[in-house]
Amino acid sequence: MREVKDFIKDKKIDLKRLEKFGFKLKDNSYYYDIFLLNNQFKMTVKINLDNSIFTEIIDVETSEPYVLHLLEMKRSGYSEKVYRAYSEVLDKIKKECFEDEIFKTYYTNEIVDYIKNKYGDELEFLWEKSPKTAVVRRKSSKKWYAVILTLSKRKLNLDSDEAVEIINLHNSPEKIEKLIDNKRYFPAYHMNKKHWCTICLDGTVELEKIYKLIDISYELAKWY
Repeated sequence: MREVKDFIKDKKIDLKRLEKFGFKLKDNSYYYDIFLLNNQFKMTVKINLDNSIFTEIIDVETSEPYVLHLLEMKRSGYSEKVYRAYSEVLDKIKKECFEDEIFKTYYTNEIVDYIKNKYGDELEFLWEKSPKTAVVRRKSSKKWYAVILTLSKRKLNLDSDEAVEIINLHNSPEKIEKLIDNKRYFPAYHMNKKHWCTICLDGTVELEKIYKLIDISYELAKWY
């Protein structure tokens, strides 16, 4: 089988969707078989839990692997038909079995799950020029109570160009002043520094503490 490179950038597997689509679990990988072009070819898709994807096409008549569809420079009329059928299957799998994964870290994904499970709110990506910036707003007031984005640590005045995922949260001016230490809690990036603070989602602040600050920010979203 051949690996399909760069197929699911910024996406993650939804195992329930895989099973609903027809994938079967075998030896810690998911397999899906489908026949192409009036049963002339059998296509097998293998998806591993690390998001790697492999495919194979077998010519049913000869029982031999078919690879001409992969040779872009040499695809002719017939191999182009195989390639189109092959691509349609992969596109359908991508659409129906994967979900967006803009943010990568464990901390960020735990926080997104916490917000969804407790408040039923989803991330909103509002700006085409900032595809890795999301806001979360309270349904009753439509006010933001969290902003999650990726930026360089240097933008927080840290001595590193490493990318980090952060969350901006609302709090009282008194609490913000006490929190800011420029090590774990920072003046809010691109927001009102009197009312908001920034936290790096890299383990420097415990999840339980962040959850409590999210709850406060959610409550404040009723008023401001």
